[in-house]
Amino acid sequence: IVTADSEKVIAESWWENDGRVHVSWTIGVSKYGGGSFESKRYLENNGDVYVCESTFYPNDSKERDPSCLKWKFLREGATVYVGQ
Repeated sequence: IVTADSEKVIAESWWENDGRVHVSWTIGVSKYGGGSFESKRYLENNGDVYVCESTFYPNDSKERDPSCLKWKFLREGATVYVGQ
């Protein structure tokens, strides 16, 4: 596929944990020094919270550690979420 950065990469995706976690990989990214992205998306708090975890694995993993980011989105109309 072609990314938003106009890079041609390989993308794969599948479901894990009995269809509760969607996993995707973007392989062959040349930006950021080159590497791959892993994303995991799932629901928490009875479906009121949408979680997106994104990890970048650099090609030069001996020199750089993976970078991770986690977003949590509260569903409109849901009660206030107090969590980790």
